[in-house]
Amino acid sequence: MTRRLGILGVLVLLGAARSAWADEPVSAREPHLMSETSEITTVADAFDGDDPFDLNLVLGFTQSWKHAKVRRESFLSQPGLSSGGFIPATENIASYSSSTSTLMLGADVGLYHDLALILRMPVVLGWSQDLSDLDGSSFVTSQLLTDPMGGQLFGVPFSSPTRSGVDYFSAGLDWAIFNQQRDPTSPTWIVGIEGRVSVGTPMHACNANPAPGAVQCPDPSNPSVNRDPGISRGMDTIIFKTVWSRRFGYVEPYDGFWVQAEYPQDSSDFGRWNPQNNLERMPPLLGSFGLGMEVIPYERREEYQRVSADFRFKGTYHSPGRDYSELFDALGSSQAASLRTPNPSSFAAGAKGSVANPSSENVFFSGITEEQAYGSFTMSASGTWQAGEYVKFTVGTALTYAQSHLVTSADNCNPNFSGDTNLSGPCRSLTSAPTQGVPNPDHRDVIDTPGHRFSVDDTTIVDLWLMGVVMF
Repeated sequence: MTRRLGILGVLVLLGAARSAWADEPVSAREPHLMSETSEITTVADAFDGDDPFDLNLVLGFTQSWKHAKVRRESFLSQPGLSSGGFIPATENIASYSSSTSTLMLGADVGLYHDLALILRMPVVLGWSQDLSDLDGSSFVTSQLLTDPMGGQLFGVPFSSPTRSGVDYFSAGLDWAIFNQQRDPTSPTWIVGIEGRVSVGTPMHACNANPAPGAVQCPDPSNPSVNRDPGISRGMDTIIFKTVWSRRFGYVEPYDGFWVQAEYPQDSSDFGRWNPQNNLERMPPLLGSFGLGMEVIPYERREEYQRVSADFRFKGTYHSPGRDYSELFDALGSSQAASLRTPNPSSFAAGAKGSVANPSSENVFFSGITEEQAYGSFTMSASGTWQAGEYVKFTVGTALTYAQSHLVTSADNCNPNFSGDTNLSGPCRSLTSAPTQGVPNPDHRDVIDTPGHRFSVDDTTIVDLWLMGVVMF
């Protein structure tokens, strides 16, 4: 009998001990356990049991350094070649470098179960850009950058003014369609949409050290008028994303896709001149694929403490399109006549064939150029320390490499036209020659013709960031 009572007592003690295990349901008076997924798939929620509302306040700082090599095609005319000319090599022009310091302000507001409103506003504290000597290029740039109409396109060294201010304000929704913490049989799957509205002054091409008598940021239509350098891309942006993850013990692998599209505002130089019958007037579309894994080596759920490390690879395709390149300031502030002279937006019938339409809009060069498609690849690592129920900190770094690509590559003719040869202008120089289309008003022979185009090679970007989150 005594032996039976002893066995019964041991069972009671084991049952009592088991009821206190951290993975068991807790009573109203006991601390609530952590239920977050990996950082990339964590979504604030609301009206969730005894947690009616979530509010996360975000404060972050990012420092970014970018380096690239700017080169230009060289042209050689030589008899005996099938085309009468070829592009034998590229010449060193300049070494590009930039430094950007950004303060990120934001908030995540829980709206319902696994549904959150995401608010962000980056404040650029300082963005500086420079072109400097590249393996002795500064000694020959006077020849390599000569304008056929006289003068130079720009000089090396070259400095842009330091820019600062607010680029955009964004608002978006993140929704966890499935959440592994709620249903252990399913992975975590989130979808999100984000809209960005440009709120800062649009960027204008500037030279921090202009020639005597010139202004820093000339208006393309009136070079004697000085403008604010600006900080914003002048774009309204929409971003879609979807990310999947599943935790296995101490690791949580994930993958995801992102798509970004930008739409220029009319107030920016991007939308200021908008001729018809053009080719690539829109900014590049961005499509990204990400693959990574979060490792959780330390986690004390009953004390809301966790240490995690995130390792990620992300590849991005940048489609052809017009954009602010590394030469935006240098070319856009140029006093070269070949760039300052406006192009007609359309042509009409004249006494000697197709001539510029005198009533058409003049299209001025603002420094925005058409870029070739390319890919970029990013490797990043970050660590997150959740110190308690209401605060966590993240520190991370990333290295990005971008493929070499042309940054001045606008076609001279658009083949999509009605077939009226009176509209063809220089796209049909001879009466007997076939019409190639209608002229592209964004094309500039001095920078867009093969043998004169600029490229950006060996681009690397290094990012460092620190972020703190206060959770209510």
